[in-house]
Amino acid sequence: MNDEEYASNVYLLQRYQENMEEIYGETELIGRLISEYERVIETLQEMSNIEEKEGLIPIGGNVFVYGNLKDTKNVIVNVGRGVLVEKPVNSAIDTINKKISDLKKSQEKLFKTADEIRLKMEEISQKLRDKDVQVSPKKD
Repeated sequence: MNDEEYASNVYLLQRYQENMEEIYGETELIGRLISEYERVIETLQEMSNIEEKEGLIPIGGNVFVYGNLKDTKNVIVNVGRGVLVEKPVNSAIDTINKKISDLKKSQEKLFKTADEIRLKMEEISQKLRDKDVQVSPKKD
């Protein structure tokens, strides 16, 4: 391996490392979204059993107001692209479970891509180590 190939491999290794960091960032974000959706499902399941209909309602920025829930049988669900639909709680849970399933599939694809990149990185690292061994002076 000449110096140009060596430099090219070092550059590739750095790019792959950057890609890995991006992938891990995306998988962490997906994991947080899945956790949030799972909490929403728990809340919806508990909400239908609540006798006391007064509760805290989030208005954003971790700020809540007290409010009365008039209808605990139906909720408004964002079904994508900003479209909101009123659904019964069970149907909303099904919709959220579908979102969770889609997110898990995306996460698995990212993990697979990360594994492929890791293998390429190992291959390049081995080439670089072999180059270092070839140019290292012999020790007596």
